[in-house]
Amino acid sequence: MNGSDLLKPLSGLYGAAVRSRLGLYKRGIFPVRQAGRPVISIGNVSVGGTGKTPFTLWLATEIQNRKLRPSILTRGYGRRSRGSLLVSGGSEPVASAREAGDEPALLGRALPGVPVLADADRVRGAARVEALFPDVSVHLLDDGFSYVRLARDVDIVLVDATDPDAGGALLPSGRLREPLESLARADLIVITKIEQAAPERALAIALRYAPGVPVYSAATEVLGVTDGRGERVRPVDLPPGTVVAVSGIARPESFAATLDSLEISPTETLSFPDHARYGSFRIGRILRAVEETGATAVITTEKDAVKLEGLLPVPIFRVRIRSRVIEPGFVADLLARLAQKPS
Repeated sequence: MNGSDLLKPLSGLYGAAVRSRLGLYKRGIFPVRQAGRPVISIGNVSVGGTGKTPFTLWLATEIQNRKLRPSILTRGYGRRSRGSLLVSGGSEPVASAREAGDEPALLGRALPGVPVLADADRVRGAARVEALFPDVSVHLLDDGFSYVRLARDVDIVLVDATDPDAGGALLPSGRLREPLESLARADLIVITKIEQAAPERALAIALRYAPGVPVYSAATEVLGVTDGRGERVRPVDLPPGTVVAVSGIARPESFAATLDSLEISPTETLSFPDHARYGSFRIGRILRAVEETGATAVITTEKDAVKLEGLLPVPIFRVRIRSRVIEPGFVADLLARLAQKPS
């Protein structure tokens, strides 16, 4: 019997708890609260790795391009602060990655004009954003599919083409935080990372568990490599043997695939857990890798770069990516669904 088999009874208990909780909200025993602005939830049924952050960056920009002002409501996973934290007021970020968490700090930096607020209580967070920024048009609920306490007008669920069933088992024996049957609650399904894997398996899962729900496809686009000042760097200027690759994300193989697409060959690759904090032990590992391989710099993800700034004596290069829906009608479909909702 392997470790996964030993954990199956716990997965059964976890699944029963998830279904019970969702049922209590569905029957109105636990109240669902309304925000003062429409809410678009962006989430998944698995634990990390679907490309949620680059998708949120892309969607927020698309909404801005249509003369609307979105906000982003996030839990701020891994942050040191507590309570409600305004990460960015829409211009310069007002909180560090240490205070806000890596993803909120990244979103705040990358989206000028978009308020980003971290609060485990997203109902309270929405009310605070609306009080501080009355011109906000719509809330993007980051990682919001399972946060059913806040009513949403549109539920977008991301499914990773490289691992569409997330191992096929619930936590802790698998990577599913909700059973695949929960896909039926989605209003729109987006299959991500189609540049890394054919979408047929993911599409079959969507058709089986969410028949009738529109399905779109998204590809990860590499916007480029930048240095610590935000200046573009040509990948050919990072020849083999000059960089150590570092990432702390749910699916490190995705970062490796991106580096390969850029023809960047790191002298060593270090993969840490998702949302990893870079304390003295992990910084020491990175520095040893740099020293032992003779590398002169580190290359990492945007999410990790906001945590590594000022901690390394060598230059840090970051790979900027976005996840874009390839069908041109996606945003129009999304906004049309918002318009159809009763006010």
